[in-house]
Amino acid sequence: MSEPVPEKPGFWREYFKAIRFYLVTGIMVWVPLIVTVWLTYWLFKNVGLAIENIIQNVYTWLNGVGSRVERLSFLELFEYRQGFGFLISVALFLTTGILARNLVGQRFIRSTEKWLSRVPGISRIYKAVRQIRDVFVNREGAVFQKVCIIEYPRKGVHAVGFVTSQEKGIVQNTLDKQLHAVFVPTTPNPTSGFLLYLPEEEIVYMDISVEEAMKLIVSAGAYIPGLHDEDGQVISSSKRSEK
Repeated sequence: MSEPVPEKPGFWREYFKAIRFYLVTGIMVWVPLIVTVWLTYWLFKNVGLAIENIIQNVYTWLNGVGSRVERLSFLELFEYRQGFGFLISVALFLTTGILARNLVGQRFIRSTEKWLSRVPGISRIYKAVRQIRDVFVNREGAVFQKVCIIEYPRKGVHAVGFVTSQEKGIVQNTLDKQLHAVFVPTTPNPTSGFLLYLPEEEIVYMDISVEEAMKLIVSAGAYIPGLHDEDGQVISSSKRSEK
């Protein structure tokens, strides 16, 4: 008895499948630009415009003081110009960076941080943010030390992760085991994920950069290190042999 011939997919099924494919492809093309524009807008709105408004309010306050106090009437001559906030913020960050590199500036910054750490209400928030900052500064930004593969969420299933710490800390001391901290990001949003503690023998290290691993995760596996270039284009076999 002959096996039944499988039915061919209908026209509308194939049509909507093609529409979905092209829609997802189009979204993937626009995602980098949309994220870049959104981040730029967020920084401009929450940092640039915020400082601009503060500087403008300071000028308004100085003009008001000059109009009320005769001896300080020269303050009325101060005229606000659009863009002062941006220039002053750049000068502020630059000056802070210079001060942070010399002994006197470091003492001043430490004194300011100690004072902020004692202010009720904001001390906990400030301490938490400072600790996160110190992690990046002490490791020169290299929070993700190595790229690895682990079996997660169960045996036989593998996930790409980043080793974030190999030092012995509170978790290792509590369990009395030598464990490595591994961050497993989610796809396509790598800013969220899971923090796992694993023994060395359960971690397989990958010989690729953190940037390439991020591209692999964000693209949901579509970007393959060694097969695609930095722009996501497939590298020809001749170019791969040259490498």
